[in-house]
Amino acid sequence: MSWGYVLLEHLHSWWRRYFNGSTQSPSVLNVYKQWRRRFFHQRLRLLIWLFSFVLISFVLLESWILFWGPERSQQYNFVVDAVVGLVFAIALGLQTLSWGKRHPGVIFWGMSSGLTLTLLVAAVIAGNLDDADVIFWTMVFLAQSTVVPVRWQLHLRSQLTLLIPLMLLLIVAFLRAEDATERSNLVLGSVAAYIYLLWVCVVADLSVYLYERLRYKEFEARQEIQTFLHAVSHDLRNPVTGTQLLLKSLLTQPGDTIPMPRSLLEQMLAGGERQLVLINSLLEAHNNNLQGLVLQRQQVALHPLVEAVCQELAPHLRESNITVENQLSKELPTISGDHTQLWRVFHNLIINALNHNPPGIVIWIKASIQSVPQSHIRCSVGDNGVGMTAEQCAQIFSLYSQGHRRRHLSIGLGLHIAQQIIEAHGGMIGVDSNLGQGSTFWFTLPLVNPSFSQG
Repeated sequence: MSWGYVLLEHLHSWWRRYFNGSTQSPSVLNVYKQWRRRFFHQRLRLLIWLFSFVLISFVLLESWILFWGPERSQQYNFVVDAVVGLVFAIALGLQTLSWGKRHPGVIFWGMSSGLTLTLLVAAVIAGNLDDADVIFWTMVFLAQSTVVPVRWQLHLRSQLTLLIPLMLLLIVAFLRAEDATERSNLVLGSVAAYIYLLWVCVVADLSVYLYERLRYKEFEARQEIQTFLHAVSHDLRNPVTGTQLLLKSLLTQPGDTIPMPRSLLEQMLAGGERQLVLINSLLEAHNNNLQGLVLQRQQVALHPLVEAVCQELAPHLRESNITVENQLSKELPTISGDHTQLWRVFHNLIINALNHNPPGIVIWIKASIQSVPQSHIRCSVGDNGVGMTAEQCAQIFSLYSQGHRRRHLSIGLGLHIAQQIIEAHGGMIGVDSNLGQGSTFWFTLPLVNPSFSQG
């Protein structure tokens, strides 16, 4: 494997974790879009009223300047105020109509464009772009992003409606400048203000994008919690229900002393043990998320560790007719890690392949030394099973993931705990899979003093 491929793999994993997040679920996306539509309509109405009160305050201020102020040259401002007031009235009226409720984005864009372009037209009529009020445009864009912090593309569209014609006007003014002094004044004045306004728009759009991303994550987490609670209740209820049925059937027998077959006792004990394992796994995952995982580091040889895991799981593997091929080289260098926790990683990955595939598959375990971006061992646990979709791969390490096949008690805790262990060791974990072509789970473990080179 080339160093370029490894570097791209790490970059892709980093990008997916910090920017893309998980693949959008259609069900979550539909619920989110319904909420966003209602939220947008409500906040748009609030924005219209807010701008209306701002307009009234400016009208009162300009009235005082016109009638009682020292300068009485504000007549054109009342024309601008009248046009802006008409824009608000139209927007408010359209929002009450059924058409407006179906197309709130059009109303938002129209109102924003009407506000910003009116002042631009007034500045052009006055013959001086310096009269354009950048503070007013800044207030409009920041107010929009604060009151209506969704649909960043719509915010960008409304901003470009002003920025594009304003840029063209500045270019024309620069080309028509008669001398270098006029050009310099234009750059120091209008062009500097344009750059300032451009960055205001960038900050506003970024804030809307981040808020919307956060809200979507909340909807996603809410659905995951609902799925998680359903899975927990299902997995805890089944053993209890089975025990109740057994006890009720025994109580139908006459007499004070009721004989109980050994098989029934073993069945009840197995159900109780499954409940205990599930509860302990839940507590462990929760504590690891809150407090972090404490490692007891020592020098660990991976080949004998994997052999021990395979021996432990041998009865389960024979029951499902599954073959495990330990292809790890005995010459692999030891690593500084927690022997028990790394044992659990391999155990959980093999159990995952066993639980979510039909009988008769082959599982192989490999490892190799990589040197980019740093020296590390790259271990992989692959199978020739049913595989997964891209959406399932993106969510497989979530605490709430259940997998696409559910033949055994499982709510995704094993893979989530494996991820916690690998990340506590300073490594990375991921999966490569295609539906119908098997899955390969891989993880990396840093090497402090590499002493082995793969031929």
